[in-house]
Amino acid sequence: MEDHNNLRVVPWRDATVESLGYGARSDYVEWFWLPVLGPSATWLLRRIDFGFDDFPDGYLLDSQATARALGVAARENAGAIFGRAVSRLQMFGIAQTVRGSLATRRMLPPVSQRHLDRMPQHLRDAHAGWLRAADGVSSACGSSPRG
Repeated sequence: MEDHNNLRVVPWRDATVESLGYGARSDYVEWFWLPVLGPSATWLLRRIDFGFDDFPDGYLLDSQATARALGVAARENAGAIFGRAVSRLQMFGIAQTVRGSLATRRMLPPVSQRHLDRMPQHLRDAHAGWLRAADGVSSACGSSPRG
């Protein structure tokens, strides 16, 4: 999957999630997945997704250059931080190892209730509004939650 500098990434295609999910670079991911994944993993996900725009079947991601672009390379343990970001994507079902590559979702499912329960109240309220709007119940979706 990875040599010292490169990580092979491919899109993880999942028709169910793609039919009801949210794009990796969407406001939904910023507001509701960021508290789950953390900032480094969220930014890594977005960087990987940008690459799929040019290379829809996958590509080699330069791990060191990406770590520098994410602002973690100046630290002594940049490799560990980058590795933890990859691990978090895997831990939360956003990426998985498939045939030596890191298969990464372009569309993310709605966050689980378990994760929502750990969020601040204003995000839980905004999420409920977001879902009502998606169901057509309300036009006030809370797409810009404030805390």
